Amino acid sequence: MSLKRAMLELVQSIPHGRVATLDDLAAHLKLAPALLATQLARLTEDEREITPWHRVVAAGGAIGRGPHRDQKFGRLAREGVLVSPAGVVQDLSRTRIAAAALGGSGPRETPEKPPPTPAGRSRGIRERPSGGVK
Repeated sequence: MSLKRAMLELVQSIPHGRVATLDDLAAHLKLAPALLATQLARLTEDEREITPWHRVVAAGGAIGRGPHRDQKFGRLAREGVLVSPAGVVQDLSRTRIAAAALGGSGPRETPEKPPPTPAGRSRGIRERPSGGVK
């Protein structure tokens, strides 16, 4: 499953009147929050119509300052989410939903990690020939 599709499914599972933070969603998808924010910012108008992108906020509840800020503010207000004039979700502890409680595709599979470097050696340093001066 593609990254974008997994992200859209997860965001679509945020219930009406609730919000989720970038950090929670990114951790659920095993991504950096900045990458998730970039993907959300690049949604097409059609994707914005079917995806509740406005329910994703920063860790402290800030709704952001992007070009769709007023639209996000209005959509959250219509859903009953209180947002201060400064653009911060009020009572975040009540309206926030943890990513673990959401649907979506779950964590992405990650490729296997390379085997650990043997203890006492760093990568890229060759062993010294034996019998030589150290």
